[in-house]
Amino acid sequence: TQMTKVHFRDHFRDYVQTKLKSPFDNLNDKQRSVWMARFYADNIIRTLNPGLIPDSDEDINECLIDGKGDCGVDFLGRQENTVLIIQAKYSGVKKSGKKANEKAETSDYFGGVLSRLYAGPAKYEMNQNLKEAISDIDWSKDNFILHYITLNRVPDNATANRGIDTLSPLADLPERASLEIFDEENLNLALRDAQRQESADSQTIQLRFSTSEDEEPWLFFEDPVTERKSYIGRVSGAHIAQLFKEHKSGLFTLNIRNYIGDTSTNRAIRKTAVASPNDFFYANNGICAVATRVRPDEKDEDKKTLLCDRFSIINGAQTVRSLAKAHYENAHAVRNVQVLIRLVEYQSKITDAEQSFLDNIIRNNNTQNAIKISDFRSNDRVQVSLRQHFAKIPAFKGKSYIYRNKRTGERDSLHIIVGMEEFVKTIHSFRFGPDDVFGGTAYLFNTESGGGYFKLFGDGTEIKASLTTTEFSVFAGTWFICEKIREYWKDRAVEWVIPALERRWLIFWTVGESLRLIYKNESRDFDSDTAKLADPYWLSKIDSKGEHYRNTVERHYKLGAQVLKKNYAQAEKVNGFSHRNWFRDPSTLVSIRSELESLLLFTSEQPERYVLAKS
Repeated sequence: TQMTKVHFRDHFRDYVQTKLKSPFDNLNDKQRSVWMARFYADNIIRTLNPGLIPDSDEDINECLIDGKGDCGVDFLGRQENTVLIIQAKYSGVKKSGKKANEKAETSDYFGGVLSRLYAGPAKYEMNQNLKEAISDIDWSKDNFILHYITLNRVPDNATANRGIDTLSPLADLPERASLEIFDEENLNLALRDAQRQESADSQTIQLRFSTSEDEEPWLFFEDPVTERKSYIGRVSGAHIAQLFKEHKSGLFTLNIRNYIGDTSTNRAIRKTAVASPNDFFYANNGICAVATRVRPDEKDEDKKTLLCDRFSIINGAQTVRSLAKAHYENAHAVRNVQVLIRLVEYQSKITDAEQSFLDNIIRNNNTQNAIKISDFRSNDRVQVSLRQHFAKIPAFKGKSYIYRNKRTGERDSLHIIVGMEEFVKTIHSFRFGPDDVFGGTAYLFNTESGGGYFKLFGDGTEIKASLTTTEFSVFAGTWFICEKIREYWKDRAVEWVIPALERRWLIFWTVGESLRLIYKNESRDFDSDTAKLADPYWLSKIDSKGEHYRNTVERHYKLGAQVLKKNYAQAEKVNGFSHRNWFRDPSTLVSIRSELESLLLFTSEQPERYVLAKS
């Protein structure tokens, strides 16, 4: 099939050349290794473990640890109390066509990475990026996922079974950490798995139940009021392993968290399956899944099989993957494993009520994941409303707008794509400040009072069912302003070497705050003018004095850039200054606002040059 032809190496080269807009061969092997870690995180981990990888390029770049003093780390990111550490080893193909063997001492060195990071710069030479990255780690509570990826061939004796180096102050660290090694073939499989998950929404699977003598294969329940249906029963561990072998991560399209590595919990699942298969049913919580249509398979003479359309496991990814590994180790034992499964049917036509029902099932079956990551919000009612509103925006330069409220790797050159995470983060940054100042992704998609999502889309008591045309116009106008700001920011690539202008989220807020201060000073309604800009062509319009509206945005961008550079230079002089923390510190916003207020004096003589929708 086409999926089996997907090769990590080819997609990696294309990715780098697209991002850098220059030939891959211009990079040296060390640079390629760092980019390989970035590609792996962005295109594989992001899909298989939603929530672990930041959404924007700037946030991903912040996770890259490059250069001298990296302690064997190419990528270090922390999300939701989980630390992902990647070391990559790029190698080309020899003229003979054979791959070199990965040196065991290289991968073994990576196994000691947590020991080095815990000891810190007092013992090991560390560059500034690494120092700032490890300052976020909570060593007493965080979980660690360690991935060593290489394009060399990994010998059978070079495995991750040695585990990580132990640390006496952190006796439980091995239980909170997993270490895995991936060679090129495993990377090919992982990339295919990620792409398969993104295209698996419409699959139908055959779920075969186990029975005891003279018993029905499953318990069937139907609510007499809602007519909702559910099935409860047992399936064999061997059947689960076979389903995973056939469908891989396509089984988890609605799961908020895929397999997180070979943790102590997952090792215990495997151990029970192999050593005590008859006890597995009593020791494991089982699997919960959903499907849009469930019916008996008429072709099954034993009448033990259900056909399930758009089947997705919403809780139990760890159990499934662990059983697949256990089956590989001892297929005979896993045949005796029985797994509890609960299957719930939901309607394929997603109404507001049905989406709320589905969200509640997913949320309540994942209570161990206290952080509400963005995938929880992907299909709620306000997101559906945004998708509908964007579809009505006039096409720009022959391309219509599509709001994508679900993550996907699909490319679309015929439309202008607005992604959910990018949209929510952009609007919040412009109106209230970068989400990192308030708590990051966990805060941004928190629907409770005080959460960023509630702040954007709440009505004071709950999340709105939909947005009015006026409310959407304010958001759309904000989006188009920020798109123009981003153009100025990217066009002035030389300014990227200026640390203060590294992250566009703070630039969005600074420009927004500059505009809000002008409007307040002039007693004008900022939201009203912003709503008038919900038209992709507003930037081309000319006011009564023959000036393009976009010039106003450029003036505020220049003003904001000036303030950011000045504020950063002042902060940098303070002992203990941290570049990363400067972007996260609420006091940074206070200082910037104060500086902007003092600059109002210079704009007061010609305020009309600093407002947006001039009449």
